[in-house]
Amino acid sequence: MNPPLANTLMSAFEDFVLMGFSIMAIAFIAMLLAVLWLIRLVWQLKRECATLTAIVDGNKNDIYGLCSAALTVNENTATSHEQLHDLKQQLAHIVERMNELQNELQQSDFTNSPYNVDIRKIRGGASVNELMKQSDLSYDEAALLIRLHGGKA
Repeated sequence: MNPPLANTLMSAFEDFVLMGFSIMAIAFIAMLLAVLWLIRLVWQLKRECATLTAIVDGNKNDIYGLCSAALTVNENTATSHEQLHDLKQQLAHIVERMNELQNELQQSDFTNSPYNVDIRKIRGGASVNELMKQSDLSYDEAALLIRLHGGKA
């Protein structure tokens, strides 16, 4: 081989190798920059993930609190409903008993009163003198009955 040709080939080979190394160095630097950029993105995503996790945990605690409060309100409402139902039953029983007692009282007033017949006479328009004669009452008794149950003394 011819030495100048060998030098030229060698020089071309060296240039080719040098160019290959340069391309590889540039590719390596580009990949290194890409890796660093990706690492920065991963850190950023980890921070965002931690922030979102904290927000989700806070929301979860709020939801637990609301559910607990809703259950308490539901239990209190059920208890109040039961108490109201019991009070309605008691009130109905009291009203029924009161009506029974009122009827008994009205019946006993008319049947047990010694002045029952006299009161009927007064409502029929009897005077003090008629009551005194027919029922053997004093003037004061007859006048009092007329004042209480109608008519004029």
